Amino acid sequence: MTKKLVIDPVTRIEGHGKVTVHLDDDGNVVDARLHVVEFRGFEKFVQGHPFWEAPMLMQRICGICFVSHHLCGAKVLDDMIGAGTAAGVPVTRTAEKIRRLGHYAQMLQSHATAYFYLVVPEMMFGMDAAPEQRNLLGLIEANPELMRRVIILRKWGQEVIKTVFGRRMHGINSVPGGVDKNLSRAECARLLDGEEGLASFDDVMDYAQDGLRLFYDFHDKHRAQVDGFANVPALNMCLVNDDGNVDYYHGA
Repeated sequence: MTKKLVIDPVTRIEGHGKVTVHLDDDGNVVDARLHVVEFRGFEKFVQGHPFWEAPMLMQRICGICFVSHHLCGAKVLDDMIGAGTAAGVPVTRTAEKIRRLGHYAQMLQSHATAYFYLVVPEMMFGMDAAPEQRNLLGLIEANPELMRRVIILRKWGQEVIKTVFGRRMHGINSVPGGVDKNLSRAECARLLDGEEGLASFDDVMDYAQDGLRLFYDFHDKHRAQVDGFANVPALNMCLVNDDGNVDYYHGA
């Protein structure tokens, strides 16, 4: 008779879930499943709303990667009015660049959250480290400067999102066919040069590259362990353009 281990809740994720692990009589794993236990219902409750509300409604599915959902709704509206890629009439270059800037800012703050808060504890302390140490508070105690930079990265990304979409969370700038606000020269200069309490773009790049070096060093030292992780096919096609290059905004 198989045995079942249940981990509920799973805490190191963005959302709610549980894991069930099935063991045979010898204690070997025969199956493992991740259960997403939260009900969302977005496909249903948006019905009956004015179509132009789609970007504002859909982004509320998440408080971290909301820009992706905001733009998903906006791009559907583009197609509906004949101004989208499906119609062969893309939005203006300025509108696309503004949307891309906001989306890439989300990728920065979202990746900083997922990477440093959810992954780096194991990378820094090891998979077998005590749970009391292998967490966010342990990182702050062991390397306060690293975590200070993480906060700076997230803040800069959030400031870009606010500048582009009007709010740090759940923006309002995308409209059918483009955006309803451009960026001023002063806003661009602030994001590039920084100010009191806001890092410059050059500092953001340096901090992000430091984070990548941490990942590369870990991979080099623990190659066998990393290569033993699960390899799960994903919807990678939607993350690249026709040339095979990464394109988070409008992958094919």
